[in-house]
Amino acid sequence: MSNKQEKLFLQFHGRIIDSLGIQMYQSPVAAIAELIANAWDADAKNVAIELPDSLSGKPTIIVRDDGSGMTFKQCQDLYLNVGRNRRIDDETDKSPSGRPVLGRKGIGKFAGFGIAELLEVDTTSAETGERTVFVLDLVDLRGDEYVGTAAKEVPINLREQENTARRKDAGTTITLRNLTLGRTPNRSRFSESMARRFLINQSADEFKITINGLSLPENNALMGVEFDFPGDYKDSEKPTGLRIKKGFGYEKIDEDEIEWRIRFTKDTIGTEELRGVSVFCGIKVAQTPFFFNLTGGLSGQHGQQYVSGQVKADYLDRLGADVITTERQRINWELQECKALEEWGQERVKSLLKIWKERRAAEKIQRIDDKVASFSPRLERLKATERRTVSNALKKLAAVESLSDEQFTDLCTAILTAWEGGRLRALIEDVSSVESMDEGVLLSLLAEAQVLNALHVAEAVKSKVEIIAGLHMRIQEKELENAVRDFITEDPWLLSPEWETFKKETSVKNLVEAAAKSARLDHDEDWKKRVDLVLASGRQLLIVEFMRPGLTINRDHINRYQEYIDILRSSVQANTKLDFGTVSGLLVADKLDKKPGMDQILKRLAEADMKAIEWEGLLLQAVGEWKEFLDVLVSRAPGDERLSALKSWMDSGQLDTADGAKLPTD
Repeated sequence: MSNKQEKLFLQFHGRIIDSLGIQMYQSPVAAIAELIANAWDADAKNVAIELPDSLSGKPTIIVRDDGSGMTFKQCQDLYLNVGRNRRIDDETDKSPSGRPVLGRKGIGKFAGFGIAELLEVDTTSAETGERTVFVLDLVDLRGDEYVGTAAKEVPINLREQENTARRKDAGTTITLRNLTLGRTPNRSRFSESMARRFLINQSADEFKITINGLSLPENNALMGVEFDFPGDYKDSEKPTGLRIKKGFGYEKIDEDEIEWRIRFTKDTIGTEELRGVSVFCGIKVAQTPFFFNLTGGLSGQHGQQYVSGQVKADYLDRLGADVITTERQRINWELQECKALEEWGQERVKSLLKIWKERRAAEKIQRIDDKVASFSPRLERLKATERRTVSNALKKLAAVESLSDEQFTDLCTAILTAWEGGRLRALIEDVSSVESMDEGVLLSLLAEAQVLNALHVAEAVKSKVEIIAGLHMRIQEKELENAVRDFITEDPWLLSPEWETFKKETSVKNLVEAAAKSARLDHDEDWKKRVDLVLASGRQLLIVEFMRPGLTINRDHINRYQEYIDILRSSVQANTKLDFGTVSGLLVADKLDKKPGMDQILKRLAEADMKAIEWEGLLLQAVGEWKEFLDVLVSRAPGDERLSALKSWMDSGQLDTADGAKLPTD
């Protein structure tokens, strides 16, 4: 055996920096949040973050604070001492101003390497006025095969000695260069995400974060809050020992106090990462939103999609054990020290979900009672027993948590309509009699309600097409009179489904008459016998001109029509009191001149939103569009005989109406 004493050495590969920075902080929010935490620990009052407008050129991200800064010696002993636990070394978990410190592991300084290759540190000490600028280069740090006992030299860009006058400029600026981001950070989303990581507005009056000059939004702002606990507790519901102040609840867990607020929105929270309860230690998140590891079997479990809350449990960060993961996204709930908070959270969430379920059902019942009142004339026509059956069915639906308000309203309307039409009675009676809504019954009802809604619309389409056929007959018999014009005024969908929302417009009457006069329409016998119609929807104005039956429209008529619309457009645009964005024209005639070149003229007019079309072509076009609409409705329930019968009627090739009119549809 050799007498030479052999030794073993612990060595660290240069790529350990990957685990300390890159792997844990790969998003701009996660990386910069650590730099903000460092500013908090340095007693900064303001942190200004500057994000780049784009990633072209040489973009940078800058994090500037007005904290205590560092002396040259502190840069070496504190900042560049990897893994230093300031709580142990300083024998306190408070900053010089008394803030609870967030740092623990001494590696947050490397967070910037998750999104950049160069970290420039520019720091001025509030104590001495020293200024030091140095750079950490990721490529250089990773280049060493092993980091042994020898220290790694860090390049110094600037070293300025003590200067009392410079103390007023104390603070630290971190500039991230050679960014490794795949896309430019969206400032709005970045601000919202950062706000969810800090309790700035409620817990840190003397700590302000700005993003490109704008303050962080409220981190607890939600749209459409329905219930806000603990403020919305009834006296009989309040947990023992609960204290409420400014909307937040305070409770004791063993000897430690926690602060909390849990809210339910009216509609589901669309972003899954926002659902649940966040846990904060100090001002920084320690556990992203979750439900305290609850599993199935909960009353009102569906309510989890509506929950967003916060719990402030500072004591977790004061425990001897390190219960928060390095990147401060999760608490180790397996540790005994965390069990009491986990059990409290489970109990609080379960009880609130139960309350939410009861209140949600009660409010829906009240809403349906109010809605039923609006149907009272229809309900009064039902027998008393039938009225009770339908009302009970509606109340059962009110207790179904998965129905949105819109679905709830649509389904109740469909049920009332179905009952009146003698449809779905057995199914509605089943719904009325069950103690709680069975999911299978609900799905059957929803499926049939969808068919019913399609059927109602399809029947309405059939009625409209029959009316179009009747109008077609009157046009053929030269009955284009004011009565027909007035009928179309009330039902503009006769001309096309796209005009269903249009209504008669009278505010431009004088402008229309003036435009007709300027275009000399009042001097032409053919134009004098026309019938005009002005319709509007939103900011769109539609001018419809019906020419007298039997008249063939030639180029002269077309030219006057174009001049008329052009003049009217100029007049409408010049009138600042009107708010019409577009003026469209439609000239409808019995016959159009078929001379060569006319088709090109009409095409150019149509491109200028001035259409000219024969009556029969217009009505056939309208029927074709309604037919396509009906095809879509039938496709929603291909097996329904009622819808299939309507489709067969439309596909028969010729429509017969009660008054004997016929209109081909193929």
